[in-house]
Amino acid sequence: MRKLMYFVMAVVLLACSEKPKGFDSKIFTEKEVSDFIALNPDWTKDATEADITEKFKHKMINLSNEPNFLTEFPLQLTTISDTVVSDQPVKIGVFKNFKDTARPKESLLNDLELEIRGIMPADQAASLTVDKKYILKGMLFKQGKRADVKFSHEVEKPIYTLGKYTFWNISPKEIK
Repeated sequence: MRKLMYFVMAVVLLACSEKPKGFDSKIFTEKEVSDFIALNPDWTKDATEADITEKFKHKMINLSNEPNFLTEFPLQLTTISDTVVSDQPVKIGVFKNFKDTARPKESLLNDLELEIRGIMPADQAASLTVDKKYILKGMLFKQGKRADVKFSHEVEKPIYTLGKYTFWNISPKEIK
């Protein structure tokens, strides 16, 4: 009987010690940022802000290596320009996140800033339209810099700048 009582107490303690979780999103990067915020509720306190922001920078750079980094993340094409990569003429499309008032209030997407530069052939770039919204798949070509990952809370709502990353072999899917 005592063993059963100890077992039940252990199960209850384990159940209560679960890590706090953030907004449950199907968007991998949003979920990871939300979980990070939930694990660091004192982020805006002066004494811990620098340390936690540094951890956030490392986490975002590491997340960019994950194959799911761009999964379901809605981005808007802002520009397409010509460039040369490894002596090959290519197009580079700059995709940024966008604000959308139709999103749930728990969603962090309106508070995130992310820039993806997508390397693509000219024929693929011709099929894209500036200012349209897309979901991207691709392979990381150039990792972002920690200096580009920021957190600011001077405004009404905190802004989480996730950085700038370059992907190649992208396949954009238009959001309708």
